[in-house]
Amino acid sequence: MRSTKAFGLALLLAALAISFVPAVVHAQSSGSAYYVISLNAGIDPGTANFVDNSIGNAQSAGANHFVLVLNSAGGDSQSMEDMVRAISSYQAGGGTFITLIAPPGSDANSTGSYVAEASNYVYMANGTVIGSATPSSTSSEDVDGFTAYMQALTSSFDRNFTAAGLMVSNGTSYVATEALKLHVINGIVNSSSVAGALSAIGVPAGTPVQTEDVTSMAISLLSNPDLSSVLFLVGVLAIMIDLFHPTIILSAAGAVAIILALIGFGYFGAPLSAVLLMIIGAAFIFLEVKTGHGISAAGGVVIFAIGFLLIFQTPAPPATISPGTAPPGNFVSPTAGTYAILILLGGAIIVGSVYLFKMRADLEKRKKGRFDMKNFIGKEGFLTSDLRAGKMATANIDSEDWSVTGSQDLPKGARVKVKETQGLALIVEGVVK
Repeated sequence: MRSTKAFGLALLLAALAISFVPAVVHAQSSGSAYYVISLNAGIDPGTANFVDNSIGNAQSAGANHFVLVLNSAGGDSQSMEDMVRAISSYQAGGGTFITLIAPPGSDANSTGSYVAEASNYVYMANGTVIGSATPSSTSSEDVDGFTAYMQALTSSFDRNFTAAGLMVSNGTSYVATEALKLHVINGIVNSSSVAGALSAIGVPAGTPVQTEDVTSMAISLLSNPDLSSVLFLVGVLAIMIDLFHPTIILSAAGAVAIILALIGFGYFGAPLSAVLLMIIGAAFIFLEVKTGHGISAAGGVVIFAIGFLLIFQTPAPPATISPGTAPPGNFVSPTAGTYAILILLGGAIIVGSVYLFKMRADLEKRKKGRFDMKNFIGKEGFLTSDLRAGKMATANIDSEDWSVTGSQDLPKGARVKVKETQGLALIVEGVVK
C-alpha cells in the first residue's frame, strides 16, 4: 500500500513537472520576443509618432527586444528628442533597444545618429554611415550643447563618447569599420539584406517588420514646414482670387489649404510669433482688395517671409541643461527649392492682386457706364416696331432692344438716332438718309 502511494505521489509530481516545463519555456520565449520596425525616412513628428506607438505596441505584446532598422538623413531636434524619450521609457521598463543601420547604402545622419546612440546596442551593415550631427544653427552654444547631449547618450552604454562627440562638434561621419574600431557602435553585420542582418543579430526568422502607418505618414507630410508654407500661400492666393470672382469652390479650397498649413505648423512646433506674423501677412495681402496699388500685397508677402524664416529659428540654450535633455536647436533649414517656390508665389500674389484689382475696377466702370442712359445719346439703331408720336415702341440700339419714344410717326425698320433720355426710355428721331 505504501509503495502504491509512493508511486502515485511520484506520478503526481511528474505530471506537475511536465505541466510546469511548457509554462517556463513559454515564459522565456515570450520574454525574449522581438518587435521590429523599419524607418526609412526623416526624423519628424510623423516618424516620432510611429516609433512611440510601435514601442507601446511592443510593450503590450510583452516583447523585451525592440529593433529599429534605420535609414535616415535626419530631421528636426524636437522629434528626435521625442524618440529618445520613448526609447528611454522602453529601456526603463526592462526592454533592450537595438538600432540596426541597414541595408548597405543606409545612413544614420544628423538627428538619426542621436536616435541610434540612445540605443542599448548599435549595429551597422557594411556600406553604411553614421554621424554628421552638427545642428544647422551653428552657434557655439548650440554645438557645445548638442555635443554634450550626444556624449551623454553614448556614454550611458559604455561606447566611445569622445568619438561620438566629434560627430557633432566636427560634423564627422564614420563608415561601419571606423565606427566599430572607435567603439561608436557595438558591431558590424555582414549581410546585403535586412532579413540577413536581422538574423545576424539574433532576431528569429519570420519576425514581422512593421512599417509606417497612414496616420504617421500623413503627419510627416503635413509637418514639413516647406510644404505648410506653400499651402498657406496657395490658400491665400485662392481666397484672394475668389474675392474678385466669387466661386465658393476656390474659397473653400483656400480655407482647407490654410487650415492644413496651420495644423502642419503645429506639428512642427513652429513658434506662435512666426504663425502670427504669417497670418498678419495674409491680412495685408487681403487688404490689397481695397487698395489696388500693390503696396499692401508686397508688405504682406514680406511680413509672411519674416514669419516663415522665424520657424527655423530657435531660442538660445539655457545656461544649464538637464542631463539627458536635448538643448533647443534646429537641424532643419529651408531648401533652395522652397525659397524659389515662395518667391514665385509671392510675386504672383503681388502682380496678380494688382491685375485683379484693376480688372475688377475696369469691369465695374464699364458696367456702370453701360447702364448710364446718357451714354446712349448720339447712338443710332433701328426700330423693331412701329413708333407713333408720343407713344412707346422698341428699337435695337447698341445690339440690344430698348424702349423708345419720339415726336414723329416712324415705321418699323426705320433708322433712328438717340437725342435724349427719359428715365429708362430713349427719345429718338428719324435719321435722314
